[in-house]
Amino acid sequence: MRHDDAKRVKTGILGLDELLDGGYRPNTVNVVLGSAGVGKTIFALQFLLKGLENDEKGIFVSFDMNEKSVIELALSMGWGEMVDYIESGKLLIGSNFHVEDIVYLNSELLDFILSNASNNGVRIVVDSFTPLIASLSFEMRKDVNWFFSRLREAGTSLITLEEPLDGNLNDPSITVPVFLGDSVIHMKNIGYGEAFNRTLRIIKHRGSWHAEGVFPYRILRGLGIVVEGSSYVVNMRTKIEIDEILDELGVRREDIPSSLLKRLEKLAEDEVPYSREDIAKIIKRVIECY
Repeated sequence: MRHDDAKRVKTGILGLDELLDGGYRPNTVNVVLGSAGVGKTIFALQFLLKGLENDEKGIFVSFDMNEKSVIELALSMGWGEMVDYIESGKLLIGSNFHVEDIVYLNSELLDFILSNASNNGVRIVVDSFTPLIASLSFEMRKDVNWFFSRLREAGTSLITLEEPLDGNLNDPSITVPVFLGDSVIHMKNIGYGEAFNRTLRIIKHRGSWHAEGVFPYRILRGLGIVVEGSSYVVNMRTKIEIDEILDELGVRREDIPSSLLKRLEKLAEDEVPYSREDIAKIIKRVIECY
């Protein structure tokens, strides 16, 4: 059973919402991980722009970019309307934070976000979160968890993380926010030619179905990031009826333990094609055991 689109937060990334079962879940913290140049900031601006178009408020916090830099990037993408949103106060840019480590999470940064997040319709971006947690240790995980909890209370958030140059993703500054985030998307520039130069993979989407696999994407002026392959995923998802499978196997509902039947029905809700085969195999095994 696909989730009601009205209950999802649209990402603004063409082709991505279909891979996230309709978009992000409301009041979540969503991580975008990748090396420099993959388009994380463009991703973040698209996320904000989609909300602004829906009359939501936007907050953009950066330790690397000031308001002028944000405007320059937006104009280079053909998104001149973002200037109007900034001037009208619908999009707030926070760039005057000079923090050294995570102990400052509960100081002016969080105060700035919470004081301007007047309702749950606000979208919050921290781009990039990496400078704030560069010296993070596993012992400080509770601080990140607390910060993420406060962000969830304020609205739906997106944070970006810089992938280490050596590709080591086991550093606490990466593993802790990735573990605590509600969803994680890994963007990569693999350099295999234009068609497959950039790819993304959804590592997790807590509490929701998400597409498996690696998907190419392009960055196009005017449109921003466009993910390819989502139509294939949508077309492959088909409604799975448990009763039809039972009829085909000549099995009655009462022949299956009720607790197991409920779990199989949950599996069927994801509408993944191979789930039908899995469900049939499990039912056969159950019948063979009785």
